[in-house]
Amino acid sequence: MMRAMADQRPATPRPERLLAIIELQNAIAAAGMNADEVMHLVGERAATLTAASGAAIAVAEGDELVVRAATRPTGAAAPSRLPRSGGAGVCFAERRPLPIEDAAADLRVDAETRARTGAASLLYVPLLYGEAAVGVIEVASARRAAFSDEDVETLRLLAQIIAIALHRAYTYPRPRQDILHDPLTGLGNRRAYDERIEAELARNERYGHSFSLARLELDGIEDAGDRLGQVAADEALRELSVILKRDTRAIDACFRTAADEFAIVMPGTSLEGARILVERCRTHLAEARLGDGHVRASFGVVEAAAETPDSLAGRANAAIAEDKARR
Repeated sequence: MMRAMADQRPATPRPERLLAIIELQNAIAAAGMNADEVMHLVGERAATLTAASGAAIAVAEGDELVVRAATRPTGAAAPSRLPRSGGAGVCFAERRPLPIEDAAADLRVDAETRARTGAASLLYVPLLYGEAAVGVIEVASARRAAFSDEDVETLRLLAQIIAIALHRAYTYPRPRQDILHDPLTGLGNRRAYDERIEAELARNERYGHSFSLARLELDGIEDAGDRLGQVAADEALRELSVILKRDTRAIDACFRTAADEFAIVMPGTSLEGARILVERCRTHLAEARLGDGHVRASFGVVEAAAETPDSLAGRANAAIAEDKARR
């Protein structure tokens, strides 16, 4: 049974959990994620590290706790609400973790939460910035008494990551997007790509954190503009950007590096994993029939080594040429 929180010193998470959390922080910092992206990624890790069946992250907005990120099967989905009458509300009001070992018998679990999660046990941890509570993390399990003291401390650390991201989002204005973003697609531009590649290669050299790069070259986009009009060509580029963002993880970064060239940087991803992601993108691009089916994409996928940005780009371009030759 979980020990009483007030009477015990925190149970330090195991080294592998601490390493996973540190790597998560490094990835978030390198990717420059916004608060919503941070919440989605942290929610996924919260469920994974605690072996929960699902997780939800809710932020205080006025008198409500609004779900901003969720993994299934918690039953929560943005922008649903977590009731203040239930465990989430108690955790938020008292600013302390709240373990629910038997959701069916605990009066702090309201009927709405039972129906939504179907959980046998729950764990709530507040998002604290200083002394102020700004939200809660909820994890659920189909097993009774599923969460340990170590799980509580793991969520405490993850909650700090979210709270800091929220504080920055509300305290500091975001830089003008046109400095580092392509105005048509909203993807990172060439400047952002160059900075990210430099940072990832430096991290690889210093810490051994490898990554994979996929470069994408479009064929037929100029012809599509001539045949269908520039509006249709621009729409094809925007649709491509939506597919790239949808098919990649929050930790990945997508860029438009030239008029008809794109790139995906995938931290901590092997060549095999990157190829799987690229084939998913290729399938969805083919299904979308960009430019009335006349725009096609060629990919070059490589895993970074101890090399320069130019050598990495050269290998990726050679892989694009091979991809075209196979078609």
